[in-house]
Amino acid sequence: MMVILFCTSCSVGMALSGTKATDTSVFYNGAERSFVQAKAGLPEVSIQDKDGNWIGTYLIVKGNEPSAGRAIGHGVMDVLTFGLWEVLGTPIEMVAGMEDKSRFIVYYNEDQKIVNVERIYIETPAVIGGDDVKDQPYPIDHSK
Repeated sequence: MMVILFCTSCSVGMALSGTKATDTSVFYNGAERSFVQAKAGLPEVSIQDKDGNWIGTYLIVKGNEPSAGRAIGHGVMDVLTFGLWEVLGTPIEMVAGMEDKSRFIVYYNEDQKIVNVERIYIETPAVIGGDDVKDQPYPIDHSK
């Protein structure tokens, strides 16, 4: 009984949490650096190469957007089933909240315009035994 009381509204909270996905359509050749930063936000890392050109990296997470509609649905089901819905609702939200992570490496020329974009897909490791497994950093090849 304590487990049911503890889990009540977990699916509601999970449906409301998350972050809005970043618009990756701004990563195209010829886009100005200021435009990209205005739409996608500041890069995770921004460096200048030996020629003075900028390289920015963005970690993009998709698939974890908050949803008021899902939260309301879970809340209604919780009330109708006296909290038993959480047995199904929480695993459903865990699957619905699966994240797709990608790292975009954006190369700019001397005019501050994109000349190349690389996308690296990041596989999220499974969490085993409740331990948090962190993503390993990927090396960036600057020899291009």
